[in-house]
Order: sequence, then C-alpha cells, then structure tokens
Amino acid sequence: MSAGIFPLVFSSDEVMLLTAIGLGFLFGFSLERGGFGNARKLAAQFYLYDMTVFKVMFTAILVAMVGLYTLQGLGLMDLSRLWINETFVWAQLVGGFLLGVGFIMSGLCPGTSVVSAASGRWDAVVTFVGIFVGTAVFAVVVDLFPSLNALYHGGSMGVSLLHEIFGVPPLVFALGVLVMAGAGFVGAEKVERIFAAKYRAVELTPPSRPRVKYTLVGTFAVVALLGLGIRPGTPGLPPVQVASIAPLSLAEAIIGKRPGMMILDLRADAADADKRIPGSYPASTPEEAKGLLAVAPTGGSVVLVDEEGAMREIPADWRRDVRYEWLQDGFLGWEVRVLTPALPGDTQEDREWAARQGQISAYFSGAAVQAVDVAAPPPMAGAGGEKPKKKGGC
Repeated sequence: MSAGIFPLVFSSDEVMLLTAIGLGFLFGFSLERGGFGNARKLAAQFYLYDMTVFKVMFTAILVAMVGLYTLQGLGLMDLSRLWINETFVWAQLVGGFLLGVGFIMSGLCPGTSVVSAASGRWDAVVTFVGIFVGTAVFAVVVDLFPSLNALYHGGSMGVSLLHEIFGVPPLVFALGVLVMAGAGFVGAEKVERIFAAKYRAVELTPPSRPRVKYTLVGTFAVVALLGLGIRPGTPGLPPVQVASIAPLSLAEAIIGKRPGMMILDLRADAADADKRIPGSYPASTPEEAKGLLAVAPTGGSVVLVDEEGAMREIPADWRRDVRYEWLQDGFLGWEVRVLTPALPGDTQEDREWAARQGQISAYFSGAAVQAVDVAAPPPMAGAGGEKPKKKGGC
C-alpha cells in the first residue's frame, strides 16, 4: 500500500483546530436538522413508533464500514493506522446498560445532549451537566473501591475486531452486516407502521423547500467534481523529535535503574557484549531494531547508540508511542566520558566532579575493582552529565 489518508497532515495546529470546529458544526447542524436535538424524537425510539435513531445509526455504521474497506481496496488507506479502542467486556456491558438507562430517562445521549443544549433546551443542559458530574464522581471513586477498579479493567480482550473473533474474512463479514442491515431496515419500517397508529408522529424538522433541496444537490455536485480533480498524495508521518542524552546522564540512568528505558546499540559490531554499554541490546539491522522495539514499554524511552552520535532521525516505520533519545557522540563519547577517568581540576568544584566521574568510570570499566570494592555510586542530584564550566577566567 503506497499511500494513506491517515494521519491527516495540517499546515499548522490552528488549521487543525479550525477543521475540527468546522466538522463539529456540520455534524451538530445535521443532527439538529434531523430532529435529534429534541428528546421527544429520541424517546420515540423506545416506544417503537419512530425508528429514526436506529436507521440513522445503522446507516452511519454501514457508510463508515463500506467506505473504509473501499478505500483500503483502492490502495488509498491503510487500516492498520487507525486507532481502535480496547475491549473490556464486563466494563462495557455495565457501562452500556447504565448509558441506556440514562438515555431512556433523559431522552438524550452524550452527543445529542450537546446539540440540544446548543439549541437552548434546559433539559439538555441538565443532562449535559449530569454527564460531567457522573464522570467526575466515577474518576474519584474508582480507585477507592477495589471491586469497582477490577470491574473497570474486567474482561480485557485488547483490540478486538468482530471478523477476527468469528474467524471470517473482513469482506465476508461486511457483506453479512449489509444483509443484516437490509433486514433491519425492512423490520423497522414494519414496526413503525404497527405502532404509529397508537401515537402521534413527532414532527420536529420543518419540511425542506424545493430551493433548499436544489441548493444541497448542487453543493454535493460541486464537492464531487472538486474531489474528482484531487489526487491523494503521500502525506507521510509527522517527524519525531529525538532528544539527546549525555553519556554521563545515561550512566546515571543505568545506575539508578530508570524504569521503562531500553538501550539499542545500532553499531555493526554490537554483537560482542564486552564492547557494548551494559544492559544494551544489539540491533545492527533494521529488522532486529524493530523486533526489539515491539517489546519496549509504551511511554518509555529508547536510547539509540551509534558510533559517533550521528543519528538524529528515526525510520518512518518505527513505533511512535515511545520517547527516543540519541547518545551524544555515540559509543565513542561513552568511552571517552564514562570509561575514561577524568583528571582533577584546579577548583574544589572541578575536583568533586572528577571524583564523581571517577566513581562512575570505575563502576562501569572495572578498572578499580582489584584495588577496592567498587559499588554502584548513588545518583547525584541534578547531575547533567557534563563537566561544569570553571568559575572566572576565560
């Protein structure tokens, strides 16, 4: 697959935010025009005489599913780049039940409550405030009750896809959903006709005028023509900021056993364990590096070691949920600044720094093991890894 629509690339953060605001406005406008800003319209779903909610939601699922698989089939999108929420069976069953109870009581769901509140309906304002209050209360008490915390993480299945659970190809599953949707739409129409005689229909959206219809059709036609003239490019992934770490700072992190840190030695001759930084992993080929990155803890740090510290960028297909650091001056800097004892300077500060560096050098090189029992020196508070400048003079 040579191109992808996701992630979207914007010229600036401001443009990205404005795009989100524009899309949100259009989404809210569509809901309001469909009558989804009124609790009566939504509550009619539960009385079975107006199945608009069912038909709209199912239509949205079908459009998204067919659109995604179509774009993937045309080579315009890579579904592996989509973020999918993890599945927690018991937590989502209980949460879905509570959401349904709240939906029935208020006649609004979280999304439609925002639309309804923006339309000036006070019942929606109460619902909207209740959502935030309930979320805040849950965030406070979830850590106070072990049973609630266990339920919150209960039934973890990771990222689960239905076609994988049922063991069928994605397109076969999509075809099954289409057939089920067709049967659901026919059944919903029959249910509406049966119960509509008992209730008066909720007419909330003013009927469209012919001029408005022609305007909408013309707008869609213009958008379609413009879309045909645009050819998708290859946006690529945004660049990753790779910070630097000084050799002595890395030594301090190793001694202090910094959690979540992995050291990758990218040099060609990194297979020899005696010629590597303690605790580092040899990754002389891209395949070895990607394999080791697959087991790196999410949110942790990965220190990259080359020969002279020339690496400033990471390959595009490396993981993006870890923090990368390159070792200043590479392994050569490690040999000079960590394994080689420093000479004491003229000032007390220089002598203290040299003594500290000497302890670290002896710890890693083992040069002083024969003379004294060299233990791991305690980490120095605020150690920056570089020799401080002399006071005064030039």
